[in-house]
Amino acid sequence: MPAQVSDRRLLWFLAIQFLCQVMLMAEPVGSLRLYFRMLAYLSALAMFVVLPPTQHLANPARTASLGLLIAMSLGIVHSDTSLLAGVAHWLFVFSIWSPIFWVGRLKLTPRTLWDVIMLLWAFNVLGAVIGVLQVYYPEVFAPSAEFVKRHYGDMVEAYLIQLADGRDVWRPFGLSDSPGGAANSGSIAVIIGVAIITTPGKQLVKALALLGIITGAFCIYLCEFRSVMIATLISAIALVGLQMFRGSTSRLAAMTLIVPLLIGGAFAWTHMIGGERVQKRIKTLGEGSASTVYYQNRGKFIEFSLFNELPEYPLGAGLGRYGMMFNYFGDKRSAEARPLWAEVQLSAWIYDAGILGIVLGYAAMAAAFLTSLRLALSKKVGPLLAECAAIVLALNAGWLAVTFAYPLFMGQGGLLFWLVNSALFYAATNSRRRRSENPPAAGSASQLHRSTSPVAVQQRLRP
Repeated sequence: MPAQVSDRRLLWFLAIQFLCQVMLMAEPVGSLRLYFRMLAYLSALAMFVVLPPTQHLANPARTASLGLLIAMSLGIVHSDTSLLAGVAHWLFVFSIWSPIFWVGRLKLTPRTLWDVIMLLWAFNVLGAVIGVLQVYYPEVFAPSAEFVKRHYGDMVEAYLIQLADGRDVWRPFGLSDSPGGAANSGSIAVIIGVAIITTPGKQLVKALALLGIITGAFCIYLCEFRSVMIATLISAIALVGLQMFRGSTSRLAAMTLIVPLLIGGAFAWTHMIGGERVQKRIKTLGEGSASTVYYQNRGKFIEFSLFNELPEYPLGAGLGRYGMMFNYFGDKRSAEARPLWAEVQLSAWIYDAGILGIVLGYAAMAAAFLTSLRLALSKKVGPLLAECAAIVLALNAGWLAVTFAYPLFMGQGGLLFWLVNSALFYAATNSRRRRSENPPAAGSASQLHRSTSPVAVQQRLRP
């Protein structure tokens, strides 16, 4: 199946997502920020509406996601739902989950999937590099104090960090409008970068991957977001574990020897710039057991969600009662429908659909995770698709961890999760269909040997 024009639409869609993110931090945009924020999600809805329906295999997460969206729709008639806010909230959530339903309409190939991953990696490496520049040259690359105060109000002081030389700077934004946003870019830059430097490919790309790992780790350390540190570590463990199961001793050796040196170097660099405060912040991860550290930071929100909010809202609290949709469309005069706050994904799913939200939400994630695991371990897929699956599996491990610290599926992170996982599934489906339609000719053993030789495999893996 040759590459189709529609293949490139996914890349253009991803580019629109990145453009919307960057424009949110562009101060001259002013009041147009709202429209760029909306465009990120409206573009996903547009893809669902505009792309013509086709006969394609259902996404493994389709059943659970449909169940979640149906359960959420019942919340529109909840007594505490403001109709406008409720409808807007449902459409907002649907836009985030919509790639499950429209990505399969594109004729994706493993090469297109690789290009999507490379675009994702390049954007986040750039975000990490900008994050470093915002620390060294804040007057040039960081948003102004007026911009930050206008959007974060009284909370603004919490986003300042003091460097070793006594200067106060914002936690690096990267290419986002959130203080500390560079940590998220750094995490993706590190994980995909680790996969790139241990895969045969062009030396220039490997050099950029090294840059991404070092700057990405620097941003993660300096932003002091321990949840991002843990999620990145979990992703790295997933990559290492995968190489153990595959028996890839050379790649396993590279990951366990080279990568710690890079991460350690980035920590030394961060300590030199940030001083003792950064080191103390990271040391808190080792104070007590993992469960104790987690509970003191984010675990208390999980406990409150399960033992307070779930009994109060077993079938949901009504739609549009938290987040952006409440800020824009909610009825703030209603004494009964008080505003809610979702610190973790568990809370968001409880508010939206109660116990069904939790079960169906994590069931959909599990379907995506198992699909990436199956493809990453399969010996029946091509080397390029297997490499893509390994990267998606590692990202999935980190994203799953993030749901216990942040409401992932209430922003572009959730949209990205379903975009990448759906692209992986349908690229594999189309690749399998192509092989079945074009089986190798009988008696072509020498040709088969050439196609599976180490040199040929390395060439196919090159980005």
